[in-house]
Amino acid sequence: MFKKTLFFIASLWLAVAASAAGPDAAGYPNRNIRLVVPYPPGGSADLVARMVADKLGKSLGQAVVVDNKGGGSGSIGSEFVSRAPADGYTLLVAISDTHAINPAVMANLPYDPQKDFAPVSLLATQPMVLAVGRHMQARTLADFVAEAKKRPGALTYASNGKGGLQHLAMELFSRQAGIKALHVPYKGSGPALADVIGGQVDALFISLQGAGGNIASGNLRALAVASGQRLSSAPNIPTFAESGYPDAIVTQWYGLMAPAGTPPAIVERLNREVRAALDTPDIADKLKAVGTVPAGDTPAEFAAFLSKEIKQWADVAKSVGARLE
Repeated sequence: MFKKTLFFIASLWLAVAASAAGPDAAGYPNRNIRLVVPYPPGGSADLVARMVADKLGKSLGQAVVVDNKGGGSGSIGSEFVSRAPADGYTLLVAISDTHAINPAVMANLPYDPQKDFAPVSLLATQPMVLAVGRHMQARTLADFVAEAKKRPGALTYASNGKGGLQHLAMELFSRQAGIKALHVPYKGSGPALADVIGGQVDALFISLQGAGGNIASGNLRALAVASGQRLSSAPNIPTFAESGYPDAIVTQWYGLMAPAGTPPAIVERLNREVRAALDTPDIADKLKAVGTVPAGDTPAEFAAFLSKEIKQWADVAKSVGARLE
């Protein structure tokens, strides 16, 4: 009788301990998973999310449903996930804006990009290109820098708004090149792109996907791509490093995150499945076709990458006073 009582108490203690440890990773997942994209449908983040969701759903044996929660420069959807149960059933496609740019420029961000999330894996990077309108004489990055130094503050560059990646990217490069250009902010990338094409503004940083067919058509001239190596979809565009600026690395990136406190076993399971999905040719080829580079790394590597990004953009934003109240 005494042994039975001890066995019962021990079993009860183990059950309580397992419950306190969180969701059962061994049985994960047993229902649909929500993948939140903090922007409206149709954008780059949405494209990456839907590619990954399809593969992830098949490998996990449960549907991964994309849920677009736009607004607040991505902060609404990000905050939603930060407050969700840490059980692996609500995930976020974090991007450079939500987790590196917003912390640098937004005064009252409703989430902490590091403390409130568990990094799963970097999904993809989308290097930015410095492009000029066809009215510009510059044919190379060296030409652009020489012109900017000849007429300090006279050259203009467009962005999708103060404090955004397009704005801070140019400020980062300007510091490295020792030049000054006049910032012309717009309410969105579309109007900014249109005025560079139309000759009202001289230059802008933009992704190949964002530029559409305007580089191939000659409406825009791409001077350099801010990545470590040339893009397979645009091999004729040199890198900034080839022109003497090895630290000019600017990418729009996309990563998978879970709420902080998600059991490590679930994070590791998601990481394995995501990295396998990114290795499949159909996803890799589709991403590369639009100037996007498939990534895939460990949770620790993604955390280190995020920390570096946060510091870089905080320094740039502070130097130019890009603080949004």
